[in-house]
This record gives sequence, C-alpha cells and structure tokens, in this order.
Amino acid sequence: MLNWMMHFQVLWLFLVFGFLPTTVAISGSGERPFPELPFKLFSDFIFTHFSSNVSLATVLLVLFTITDNNELLSLHARQQKSEYPGEYSVEISGWMKALANAMTNRLEERTETLFKKNEWSLNEDRIPFAIGTKLDGLAKLLKLFPYNKEGVFKGKLKPVSHSEIQPVLVICPDAVVCQSFNCNPRSLCQNIRDRDIPIVNLIKGRQIFQNVPVLTGKCPSCNTTYSADHERFIDDQNEWNRVYLNSARYIKVGQNTWVDREFSTSVLNGIYSFHASAAAYTEYWNNSFGTAEVKITRRHVWQAFVQESIRTISAASNLDLELKDGLAIEDVTTEAFSKLGDNGFIRAAHEHACPECTQPYKETADIIPISENQDSSDSEASNMELDHAPVKMVVLDGIVMGPTHCAFDNCTADLDNSRGGAFCATHEIQFGAKCRVRNCQNNKVNLTQACNEHQSHWKKHIQDYNQHNMAGVRRMLQRPNENLPWSSIRERNHQPHDQNAPEVQQRPNYFRPARFYCVETITAPCGIVIAWSKFARSESPSNIMAFLASVYPTEESRPDYICIDKACLVLRHCIASGDWNEWKKTSRFIVDSYHYTNHEVTDELCRKWCNPAPTNGSAPNLVVVAYDKSGKPYYKRAFNTQACEQLNSWLGGFESILKRMKPGNFNWFLHTMLFYHTQKVLSKAEEKMKRGKNESDDEDDSSENEVNNKNDGEDDNMDYEDDNVDNADDIYM
Repeated sequence: MLNWMMHFQVLWLFLVFGFLPTTVAISGSGERPFPELPFKLFSDFIFTHFSSNVSLATVLLVLFTITDNNELLSLHARQQKSEYPGEYSVEISGWMKALANAMTNRLEERTETLFKKNEWSLNEDRIPFAIGTKLDGLAKLLKLFPYNKEGVFKGKLKPVSHSEIQPVLVICPDAVVCQSFNCNPRSLCQNIRDRDIPIVNLIKGRQIFQNVPVLTGKCPSCNTTYSADHERFIDDQNEWNRVYLNSARYIKVGQNTWVDREFSTSVLNGIYSFHASAAAYTEYWNNSFGTAEVKITRRHVWQAFVQESIRTISAASNLDLELKDGLAIEDVTTEAFSKLGDNGFIRAAHEHACPECTQPYKETADIIPISENQDSSDSEASNMELDHAPVKMVVLDGIVMGPTHCAFDNCTADLDNSRGGAFCATHEIQFGAKCRVRNCQNNKVNLTQACNEHQSHWKKHIQDYNQHNMAGVRRMLQRPNENLPWSSIRERNHQPHDQNAPEVQQRPNYFRPARFYCVETITAPCGIVIAWSKFARSESPSNIMAFLASVYPTEESRPDYICIDKACLVLRHCIASGDWNEWKKTSRFIVDSYHYTNHEVTDELCRKWCNPAPTNGSAPNLVVVAYDKSGKPYYKRAFNTQACEQLNSWLGGFESILKRMKPGNFNWFLHTMLFYHTQKVLSKAEEKMKRGKNESDDEDDSSENEVNNKNDGEDDNMDYEDDNVDNADDIYM
C-alpha cells in the first residue's frame, strides 16, 4: 500500500509540473538553485543599506551581479579566511573592490543611490570599499559563501541557476486592435477555448522554453484572425489569405515549435557566412544547444530560413507579403519569388552609385607627368566635364550550376514530379505511356521508361546512374586533378572565352530531367549584385543580350561599359544581329583583365574595342593615374573588372546545396543569398565611408593644430618637402 501511495505521489507531481511553462537550462548539471530567501529579509537589507530613492533596475542589477559572479565570490571569501602561515585575513579583498569599481562604471550617476544620506560625505577612494562591504553583506545574506557555520571551506561556489526565475511566456498577436481597412479598430477577442490552446516549445535565442501557450486573436466584426507571425482574412473571392508580418517577434517553424527572430536571423546569418545547409546548421545547433527533450530538425531550420528571408526582403520593399493561406513551404518559396523576386533584380542595389562603380567623365586620358613643371592634377582637373554624367560600369559572368527542368527540347518548365520525373505536366501528359527514347512511338514496359526494343538503353541508364557510380562521378568532379592508377584518363577540352561555344547535342532519351546550364549575374565593380538569371542551354551571346535588354530596357538606364569575359563574341553577335545600332549609342563591351590575356593577339576587333585598360588614350575613362605610398605615379584601372569572378568564388560554396533543390526553392534561396550579400556589401561600404570621414576630420583637426603651432623653421621644412614631391618624376607601371 505504501509503495502504491509513493507511485501515486510521483505520478501526481509529474502531471502537475509537466504542464507548467518551464525552461531548459543550457549548462545543465553543476549548478546550484537560485537562493531561497524570504522577500522581507531582502527588502530589509535594501532599505537598510541603500538609498530610499534606489530604482528597481539598480536593485536587480546588484542582485544579478552577485548571483552571476560565483568565481569572484569564492576568491573573495577565501581571502577573508587565513588558514596557512603567511596568509592575512582581509575584510574587503581586491576581488570585491574590482567588482565594486566595475559596478560604479556601469551605474555612473546612479551610484549615489547605493548610499544612505549619512554616507554621501565619503572620500572617493573609500567608495569601492563601501560598495564592496554592501555587496559582501548581500552575498552572505543570499548564502553565496563557501564556508559553513563552523568555518569549514566547502569548495568553490557553483554557478547559480536562473531557471526558477525565468518568466512565464505566452505567444500572442502583435496587433492590439483590428487593422483591416474596411473595419473599425475594434479590440481583439481571444479566439481559442482554454482546453484547445496549443502548448508548444519556444526557442528564444539559445534558450528553450517548454509548455508555452499560443494565443490567437479575432475581430468579431470582420472575422480577421491575428496570430503572432501572421494575419488571416477573407478576400473578395471569399478565400482565406495570409499576411506574413514583418514586425513578428516569434515565428512558427513546426507543429509544436516556435522561434524568436534572434534564432531565425542566426539561421540566415549562419547559412550565409558558412555556406551551411539546413542539415549542417541543424546538427550544429543540436550539438551546441539541444537537449534530450528538445531538438530541432532540418525542416525547422529551413522553415526558419524561409520565414526570416521573406520578412527581410519584404521589409526592404516596405510591405508585408500576402499569399494564399495553407500553402506548403515549397509553394511559399515559389510564390514569394514571384512577388518579391523582381525577376532576379536585387532591389537593395536599385540606383546604387559609389566611387568604386562610377567615375567622373574625362574627355582625354590622364598622363603621368614626365617633367618637373608638369602637374598631373591640373591635367586631370581640366579633363573633367561637369555637364557629363559619371561613367558607370557593370560586370557580367556566369557560374555553372542550376536546378532541373523539363527534359523536352526547349522547355524549361518545372517538373511535374521532382522525385524521378523528367517532364513538366504538359509533356508528361503528351508522352503518357510512350517510350522515353527520342522519336520512339512504342509503349514503355511496366516499371521502366523504355519499350522492349530499347530496354538495353534503360538498363545502361540505370547502371550509369546508380548510387555507387554516382559516388565515383562526384569524386571526379570534386577532385578533377586527381590521377589514380585505376582511373581512366579523360581528355578535357577547355573552351576559350573568345571562341564560339560548341553546339549543344540533342539527348538520345528523356530518362532524366534537363538542368539549367548556369546562373548569370550582373555585378557592380564594388561587389553589389544588380540582377541574376538562369540560362538553360549555354552562356551564348544571344542569352547575354536578352538578359541585358531585360535589365536595361532604356538608353538612360544602360551603363557606359559592360565587362564580360567573352565581350568580343558578344560584340560580333550584336553587329551581326543589328542590336549594335542601339547599344553603341550608350555602351561599350570590354573583356575583364583576367581573361583578356588569354584572348588571341591576332583578333583585331578584340584588341581595339574590348581592351579593358588601353594605355594609348583611346579609352580615357578606363585608366586613371594613381600614386603609391612614396608618391610615385602609376597607371591604374579605373574599375574592378574581377567583381563577378570574386562573387562566383563565394557563390560556388552553395553549389552542393543548390543542385539538390527544386526550382522554387532554388530561385528563392539564391535570390535571398544575393540580396543578403548586397546588403552586407552596402553596409561595409557605409562603414568604410564613415571611417574615412572620421579619419579625414581627425587629419583636418591635426593639420589645424600644426598650422597654429608652426614656426619659420617648420615653414622651411615644408618647402623642402614640396621640392621633394616635385622631383618624384619616376614613371612605372
């Protein structure tokens, strides 16, 4: 009977405490509970030792300063007790005085509220001792003292757990009143019965809160429902729509899992900074912060990425994304890209201009002075035309990667079945049960994609693309220069950039889906991404010109220089197709400096019109005169023509992630990364400009002080330095 009663009590305690909102401590074991102290004793101590005007914030700061410095309290207490010869007992140790000084620096003007009126006359050097005495007394009151009543040292104090004082959290709507345009700002009613309120896990930063209720509001007039991360309303077609709130504090990422914006932002930053997949970030987070009771999954991380990226890009457009309610996550990414993707245009780069991607227009080329009497700065100033718009350049390049699409010729529609399918919905119906070998009209054998006549083709396809063979292919792609004794020697043809690409061979069958050839990007020389697009079959001049025409539809929007590794091919295509009659009014195609050295020397068109840095003065806006640290002039390219190469080097880190994605996820993930990258580049540029401005202001102040303090001897010295600068007439490249 006694055993039964004990089991009943244990079960009762489990049921009671199991449904209370709780937090999971990060450190786990090795902690001591928060001090159990009657509030009257604590308030009496505060009233006795501190000013009556002390604020609640100051009191809490003092309390948590004591509970969070267990190592310092242990060191301080040990120095208060002398146990061995040569040790001296001190009332307030240097450890406690250092803590008191740190608190004084933190409180600043509020420090005086730590003293009673009769203590205001203390000397400044006595303040750390006085504050240390109060902190020592509070620590002993909280029993944060490593000695027992008999004076025996019990060992170093353990960290204090704050789990017992964590707040009780409730996830509820951010809106206070109804925000529908056709409704009054009515108060919102709690929309869920008590017994039906969802109880979830909430990840806030790196802390895990369990058994957190989730509440939903509802307007009784228009029936709009308000949740913490979205709103639902009925549109004119009597269908439910969902608005993804940019102001959301918490986001739902699973059936019983919510996260705060700090967590979702860390997911976005982690994937961006470390080229991490959702699976890799999941493993990292579970290993670092997960517990036996609560772990996250790859789906949680991907949901957090999608939800946070939607809000990040929506906020840049000053709108809240509105979609049909109840969409699957794959449909959410597809619809989000169609509404926020701007067909690959990066909104953060709209109308961007900076000294790295624009240069003042010059009529004639800069010339390095070759005599003492010639000043290059005068020639540069005379070359500037104030009425002419600044010269602008963009850089184009592609990186070979892309998602799958329909295998039928010239069809780039999404697959009807991404798991094993090869056609879009239209061509899946068109082919039906026919053999997937090109031009074959026979019906395919059951459980295969070929007819009886072409079963050998199907078996070879299965053999070539089974798991073991694909592992070897992946190794070959990841280690292209690896030569093993048992590996067959493969001849690789490297296609020069100044020659036409070979024609794409038709596929003999439709067993596998096709894949987009590359992702083409337009980048400013400073590194920001202007736009991107997918090319289906090749990086042909016609695809490049179509892409440029979509990004720059008017003459006013076109850049002065378009830098691309195959500029001579694009120029020939424009001349042959007649497009050059329009583009020659505004733009010129040049080859980037890296690939220009590999172009044929005998190509007169390339050498004359596509040179990225001609020194003969034919393109004065592509070459400028700069000076090194010693003051010597040299010719320098006005623009960074390697911007796309640098971008592709970073973007290639996502290839292993992107190649496994469906088209909708691919488009949204890539657009998010390029958008986020552009924001980071712009942010760094702003910081650089601020640092430069501050340094310039400091130099101006320093120069002003030098001018005020200079004497005749300093004047003579400055004249001597000017003579040295005038004599610096060495010319080098």
